[in-house]
Amino acid sequence: MTQGPDRDACDLRFPGLQALRLIRREIERTRLDLTGLRVLTEAAVGYRRLTPAIAALAGADQVYAVGRDSAVASRRDAEEQTAYFAGLAHVERRLTLLPTRLQAPLRTIDVVTDLPGVRPVDESVIRNVADTAAVTLMAGVDRWRPSDTDAATCRRQGVAVAGLDEEAVGLHRFTAQGVLHALLELGVEITGSSIMVAGEARALPYVVRALTRSGGRVLVAAQATAGRIELYEGEKAGDALDDDAVVGRLSEADALVLCPAAAGTRLVGPGTRIDAVRLAAATPHVAVVGLDAGDDLRALESAGLRCGAPGGPAGIFDLLPQALITRCAAGLKVAEVMTRARRRGSSPLAAEQLAADEAHAELLPQDLRALRR
Repeated sequence: MTQGPDRDACDLRFPGLQALRLIRREIERTRLDLTGLRVLTEAAVGYRRLTPAIAALAGADQVYAVGRDSAVASRRDAEEQTAYFAGLAHVERRLTLLPTRLQAPLRTIDVVTDLPGVRPVDESVIRNVADTAAVTLMAGVDRWRPSDTDAATCRRQGVAVAGLDEEAVGLHRFTAQGVLHALLELGVEITGSSIMVAGEARALPYVVRALTRSGGRVLVAAQATAGRIELYEGEKAGDALDDDAVVGRLSEADALVLCPAAAGTRLVGPGTRIDAVRLAAATPHVAVVGLDAGDDLRALESAGLRCGAPGGPAGIFDLLPQALITRCAAGLKVAEVMTRARRRGSSPLAAEQLAADEAHAELLPQDLRALRR
């Protein structure tokens, strides 16, 4: 598998033609049609560069892509790689690269994605987009943060906003593939290994099955019953990673996979009964993979354990083109349904419900305070 700079390059080493094939197939499968709409999204590197081209290939009249400096690439790199793929897809005339989101002609924008290049989707954006515009939470409601997307202002301004149901569109299967890849990168031969999986993430059943079917023995620390975990093809070890029984059984494991219920939820350290130093001392041989578990991984790595995450800085979306394409097409479909419903006169809440019924949208709660973190 191509990695690093080679995969990100603007030349034939980047699998652009294969990506185009996958994009066209996904647009057809989801019936994504952005004809007559204008989209504000991000310019990026690696596979994340595909998003603007997906929107344009689905018929968007114009796509505005915001590039910015990040920990993994410069704005210049993001613009260069995004433009390269747009040219390969022959949609460069409908792509405009911008250094900031506020330089977009916001009054004409129909679809706003909450991807990193566009964030924060705040009042300065929401108050100025088209009256029938929609905001789509491309990573779903579980990862929504008010600081990234001001959903309260969307409600006040009559802008429809909804997230993507990642399970409904099949993204968790890519998460499982990413875990397999990360374990192999850490030197864990999955076949014949014992692997502890801990947490309450929606992707946990997919991860357990993938590991078992790859020949591993999978111990699970989760609240689910032993019978349900057997349906996942795993073996219940306890209710949580910090259970004494689970800590004891970690000595049997070659690897530990952390699957917290939500990003920022700690399974090790503050708020738990086990700290990183204790865990590393008890199981110095264990390799650790974490899904949205950055704080735990940093603590365990500092304590001396081998640690990694699926894919690169963007997780599985750095690793597999189909994962990114599936997410972006599905997220854009949510926005398409909402903004077309608004153009037909539906209220924002009715448009959001229609997206839930027709496009695998996940709705924010009426009381947004319930999700504030």
